[in-house]
Parts: sequence; structure tokens; C-alpha cells
Amino acid sequence: MTGERPLRVESKPCGPATVCLTVSGELDAYTADDLANRVREALLLERPSMIRLDLNGLDFIDVAGVRTLYDLHFDAAAVDCTLTISQAPQTTRWILNVLGLDDLFAVSARRPKRAETVTDGRRRRHAEPGS
Repeated sequence: MTGERPLRVESKPCGPATVCLTVSGELDAYTADDLANRVREALLLERPSMIRLDLNGLDFIDVAGVRTLYDLHFDAAAVDCTLTISQAPQTTRWILNVLGLDDLFAVSARRPKRAETVTDGRRRRHAEPGS
């Protein structure tokens, strides 16, 4: 977005065969390679069965960021690793849901509180303020 808050990726302990990466800042065309490099490095050096991306501190994500998450899912799957997303901000969860990618990443089941239901039982999606 603006590059004012660059992407930060920090490792934290979270159990055997699991790598937890805390991601904060902006995940966009300028920073997506930083996340991709960290995840691929973990796949190569640590050979985990799961990588959990904690996106609680993520301020912004653009299409390049979403595409990077998508590509990393398949990179992980190629070496029998599961890539999951936890603590994603509401806007990020909404974007992944609209694109049909929330199940791909096993994103938390948290949903926006104000979901309308139409007569056929499907949830109607609403744009969030500022989107």
C-alpha cells in the first residue's frame, strides 16, 4: 500500500513439527516475497508438518498478498505440510471467503456478526466500510 508499515515476519515456538509465523504490517506487491521466502525457508530447513500464519497484526493485504498465500499453500502441500491461517483480521477473512479460499487455509470459523440470510439459506456478503 504505502510502505509506511513494512511486513514483519517473526517465528515463535508452538509445538513439535509446527512452525508458527507471526505476520504484521502490510502484505502487498512490495512485501509478498518477504513472506514467501520465510515460509519456503521453513519448509526447506525445518520440514514441518504444519505452518501456522498468525495474521493478527496484518494491517493490509492486496491481490499480490492473497496470491502469495495461495501459492504458499501449494508449496507446503507439495512437501506434505499444511499451511493454516489464524487470527486473520475481519477484512482478510472476508476477502478469503469471497474468493472461496477460506477452506483452503483452514481459516478460523469466526465470521462477521452482521450476516444477512436470504430466503434460500445462503449468507449474503456485504462489503466492509473502507473496502
